[in-house]
Amino acid sequence: MARERWLHHLDYLITLVGYSVGAGTFLKFPYLCMRNGGGAFLLLFMLFTVIGAIPCVFVEMVIGQFSQSGPVTVWNMCPPFKGIGLGTVVISWTYATYNSAIFAWYMYYFFNSFSTYLPWTHCSNEWNTPSCVSHNTDVNDVNNNVSTNVTIGGLTAAEEYWRFQVLDITDGLENLAGLRWPLVGCLAVTMCVVLLCLMWGIRVSGKIVYVTVGVPYLLNTIFLIRCCLLPGSADGIYYYVYPNFEMLLEPKIWMEACAYSFYSMGIGMGCIITLSGHNNFKNNCFRDSIAMCLVDALTTIFVGFTVFAVIGHVAHMRGLSVEAFQSSGYNLAFIVYPEAVAALPFPQLWSGLTFLMLMSLLIDTLLPSFEIVVTALMDQVPGLAKHRFLTVSLVILASTLIALLYMTRGGIYVLTLVDWYATFPSLALFATMECIAVNFCYGTRQLQVDIQTMWGKTAPRCMSICMRFVSPVLLLVIFTFSLYSYRPPQYADYIFPTWATAVGWMISMASILPFPVFFVWTVFRTHGATLKEKLKQATKPNKKWGCQTKTDCENDDISFQAMIEDSL
Repeated sequence: MARERWLHHLDYLITLVGYSVGAGTFLKFPYLCMRNGGGAFLLLFMLFTVIGAIPCVFVEMVIGQFSQSGPVTVWNMCPPFKGIGLGTVVISWTYATYNSAIFAWYMYYFFNSFSTYLPWTHCSNEWNTPSCVSHNTDVNDVNNNVSTNVTIGGLTAAEEYWRFQVLDITDGLENLAGLRWPLVGCLAVTMCVVLLCLMWGIRVSGKIVYVTVGVPYLLNTIFLIRCCLLPGSADGIYYYVYPNFEMLLEPKIWMEACAYSFYSMGIGMGCIITLSGHNNFKNNCFRDSIAMCLVDALTTIFVGFTVFAVIGHVAHMRGLSVEAFQSSGYNLAFIVYPEAVAALPFPQLWSGLTFLMLMSLLIDTLLPSFEIVVTALMDQVPGLAKHRFLTVSLVILASTLIALLYMTRGGIYVLTLVDWYATFPSLALFATMECIAVNFCYGTRQLQVDIQTMWGKTAPRCMSICMRFVSPVLLLVIFTFSLYSYRPPQYADYIFPTWATAVGWMISMASILPFPVFFVWTVFRTHGATLKEKLKQATKPNKKWGCQTKTDCENDDISFQAMIEDSL
C-alpha cells in the first residue's frame, strides 16, 4: 500500500517548524536565558544549532524519507536498534498525553478571559486568602490601589487563582482528591479537536498548521510592539540581548545551550522521521534541514524579545530587577503572563489573545506527537491503515483516560512527576544511539549512497564530519551531563516522597527497556558462530529496509517556486 503524501511540500516544512517551535519556546527557553547570562546563552544556542542540531535533523530526514516509514520500521536499517523506535513512541505518547492536560489549562484561562473582571487581577474572590496581594487592587477592596513594590507576605492574586481556583490544589501526591470537572470539560474539547484534526491524515492536518503556525507569528508581533511600550520592558530586552561573557566560563551554560538546541528541534522524538516518511522520495533533505533549523532558531530568538519585554514589565511591577526575577514553566504561563496582560488596557482582549497563541503553539506539538503513535501502530499492523478513524479514536480514547489523572486536584503533582522522568535520560540516550547506529553501524558511506539515490547529490563533506563526529560527541556529553545533574523531582516547595521517585524511574524505564531487550533478542536470534559474527550480521539492513513500493520510489521532486505557487 502506497504511503500517504503531503499535498504540498510546504505543508511538511510548516508542520516541522510548528512542532519544533511549540510552547517550549515561550516557557523553557526564557528561563534558560535568564539563568545563563542572556545574550551569552543565545550565542551558544546558535553555535550548537549549526554544528550539532542541523546534522542530526538531516540524518533523521534522510532515513525517514529513504525508508518511507515511521519511527519503528525505520530501524529495519539496523534491526537491533528497533527498541529505540519503540521507546520514542512511548515518549511521544506520554508527551502528547500530558501536553493535552496543559492545553486544557490554557483553554480554561481562555474561556475565563471573557469575564467582566479578570478573576486573577483582584483578591475579592471566594477562593482568595486574607494574605492575598494584588498589584492592582487592595486585598479587601477592589476599588483601591496598592503600591507595585509589594513587601508584605502572601501570594499574588494570579498565584492564588492558579493554585486555589484552577487546580484547587491538594497538599501532595498522596492526596489526588476528586476530578476538577471544569478542567475535564476542557480536556474533552481538547481531545475532540485533536481527533478532528487527525482523522483525515496529513492531507488535512498539513493545512491546519498554516493557521496554527501563522497565528502565533502574527500575535507575537502584535504583543512585541505593545509590550515595548510598557514600563520596564526595555530593561528586560537589554538583559536578553546583552551577553554576560563571564558566564561562558561556567560549563553549565555550555551544557544547557547544547541540550536546548537539540531539544528544540525535537531530535530523538521520532517526529522528524515520521513526517519525513511522507515526503516525495526525491526531495532534497539537505535544503530542508537547514531551512527548518534556522527558522526554528530565529523564531525562538524573536519570541524571546516578547517574553523578556513581559518579564521586564512584571519585574518592574514587583519592584525587582530582571536578574532577580526568575520564573519558568507553569509559573510563567499561568502567573506571569496573566499578571502582565492585566496591566494593559482592554485586558480581556489581550488575555484571550495570549492564551489563543499558547493554544496554537501547543496544538502544533500535539498533532505530530499523536501522529507518531498512529503511524507506528499502522506500520506494525498494516491492516489498521484502512481503518484510520478507528485507530486514531482508540489512541485518543486511551490518552484521554490517562490524562484524567492530570485533571484531579492533585494532578499537577502527577504531571510534574511524569514530565520530570518522561524524557530523562531516555531522550539523550536514544539520540546518541541513533547517531551511532546510522553513522557507524549502517555507515556514513552507505548513507551518502542513499542520499545520492534520492536527489542525485551527496551531502557536503562538512556535513558528513559533523554527522559522524561532532553530533555524537555532543549528544554523549549531554547524556552524561543529564545523569550528573540529576536531582529528585520538586514542585514549588513540595518535595516528592521516595516512592514517587521510584514510580518516576519506572516511567523512565518504560521507554528505555525496549532498547536493550530488542538488542539482545535480535542479536541472539541471528545466525553466527561467535558473538562478533552475530553482531556483524545483525546490524546489517534487512530485506524490508528502504521504500517498499514502486509508487513510493518514483515521485518527482517539487521546485521551490512551484511549491509556493501551489500552496497559495
